[in-house]
Amino acid sequence: MTHSKLLQDTQQLTYAAAAIAIEAAVARSKKIAAPECIAVVDAGGNLLAFARVEGAAVLAREPAVAKAATAASLAIPTGSIPFEFGANLGFASQGGIVNLGGGFPIILNGRVLGAIGVGSGTTEQDVAVAEAGRDAVLAALSAQTD
Repeated sequence: MTHSKLLQDTQQLTYAAAAIAIEAAVARSKKIAAPECIAVVDAGGNLLAFARVEGAAVLAREPAVAKAATAASLAIPTGSIPFEFGANLGFASQGGIVNLGGGFPIILNGRVLGAIGVGSGTTEQDVAVAEAGRDAVLAALSAQTD
């Protein structure tokens, strides 16, 4: 029998990192007056933290989580898949993969650590709020490793 490695070397976001992303995203949501639903997941797409800013559409909760899970799974921002492929992936995954803008992977040193997904505003608002959360986590991680 060969001696194969039995454990993966993984790094993932913690709740503390997710809280940093949520705080920054909520602040941006309020600053641009766009109430949003905000989800942060770990590298496996598991929900770590969620916030709904007052006034955000309740039905945007699931799309925010799906955007985050999709971004973590595919390691690309949501909304960047050509329509025909995005529609097929959504269908094949029974809605598990979404191609709406507002989901961003959180990548450090080439590793997907997790992702953030935002929904309830326009695509531009969702993207701005998600980028604020992602950038805050990356800044905190960079400061920690310096």
